[in-house]
Amino acid sequence: MASVIGGEAAFIGSLTELIELNWSTVDALAAALSRVSRPGDKSRIAGFLHDHERHLEVLAALAHELGEPPAESGYRPKLKSKALTNGMVGDRAILEAMRHYEEDSCAAYERMLSFREGLSERARDVLRHSLAVERRHRDWFSEQLDSRQGLLLLPL
Repeated sequence: MASVIGGEAAFIGSLTELIELNWSTVDALAAALSRVSRPGDKSRIAGFLHDHERHLEVLAALAHELGEPPAESGYRPKLKSKALTNGMVGDRAILEAMRHYEEDSCAAYERMLSFREGLSERARDVLRHSLAVERRHRDWFSEQLDSRQGLLLLPL
């Protein structure tokens, strides 16, 4: 195992949090996929789900390279959005909840890129690419919400 000091230790801790956030987003996207009604939304969300699964693979490989592989089972945080778990219905509510997940993902990748120490060029490339993907996801959810009328959240 590689020794971990200074900025690299902080980076690895943040990398673990980023992996956990991606697991949470995968779970949220899977829940959203089963709840949205429009075929076009389902198709796009399925693509986003695949992107996040790919991010998990790449981030896990990066953690392995740094000598800190993620736990085998992976911590799976509980869904934080009621629009995706229970009590809320409607495509707009689901899209809004997912936009928040993507905003959180963008912020996390931006924080990761702010590390000055312990960040290899390969790690920067992985994070930059993933951030670009997350921004596309966020922008798509925002565009969909801007183009739709109606109430945002409706209790069941």
